[in-house]
Amino acid sequence: MIERLVVGGAALVVGLAIGWTVHGVTRYGTNTETITTFQDWRTACPAATAKDANCEIVQDILDGKTRNEVARIAYLRDKGKPALGVTLPLGVLLEPGMGISFGTDAPKTTPYRTCTAAGCVAEFMIDDKLQASLDAGKEGKLVFAGPDGKPLGIPLSLKGFAEAERAYRSNEAKRSSWFWRML
Repeated sequence: MIERLVVGGAALVVGLAIGWTVHGVTRYGTNTETITTFQDWRTACPAATAKDANCEIVQDILDGKTRNEVARIAYLRDKGKPALGVTLPLGVLLEPGMGISFGTDAPKTTPYRTCTAAGCVAEFMIDDKLQASLDAGKEGKLVFAGPDGKPLGIPLSLKGFAEAERAYRSNEAKRSSWFWRML
């Protein structure tokens, strides 16, 4: 009798594990794009079938009065390395580049990479110090020069960034590996 209970219990556990695995792998839609909002940030992931595309974490910074977009910041992968891409409207002074700072830290600066119809784009490669600033959740600021040469600052919220980053990492793992889809 005890043998039958042990064998039955083991079969039940094995069956549940197999069912959970099959359910996780089969319910993941490889053709489905996902967008999830986490306070001021959102994750956007292309379908898993889009092999050359990656997920990104995005924040659109809006003007408080007009509700027009004044900047867009995206946490993404550039050539396999994490980066922050910032798009500012056309009409910024290109020569000094732009900067980003968190808390009381001095701004980290970078030149603009290009300007398109959507705006001027700068990219910050994420090193350990910048990642630590993002993880600390301190409020940030984008700093750039307007067309008149005067420095301007736009506040950057990190509300929801930690949750969005966890979702980003999970989604990227699921997009690239069937093993993570079952979890």
